[in-house]
Amino acid sequence: MSVIQIIIVYVELFCVLFKHWFWDLFELFTSGSPLKKLNSEIILITGAASGLGKGVAQRLAHLGCTLVLWDVDEVNNARVAEELNNATNSKRIHAMKCDLTNRESIYECARQVNRIYL
Repeated sequence: MSVIQIIIVYVELFCVLFKHWFWDLFELFTSGSPLKKLNSEIILITGAASGLGKGVAQRLAHLGCTLVLWDVDEVNNARVAEELNNATNSKRIHAMKCDLTNRESIYECARQVNRIYL
């Protein structure tokens, strides 16, 4: 096999893998069915008062799982939890103040989650 043929095979392989990866990613974000039923799961999301954490919380809230939202911004975190509870017509989303830069705060919040939800 010449070098040109080897390169062609690798390019074809890359194209096939990229096509499948892109299609799976597209399905994931366009409301494809989740790989696992999440309605009985408790999911902890950090940084949920804004940005990426809020976006993840919004997406998971509509899948029926219980969410525990951690953020140092207590006011916005509580607002996000209330909005999601209203949007999903449930009481499954709970906000907790947790400072992820402080190890003791993380341990205390983890104890509270363990005591309340598990």
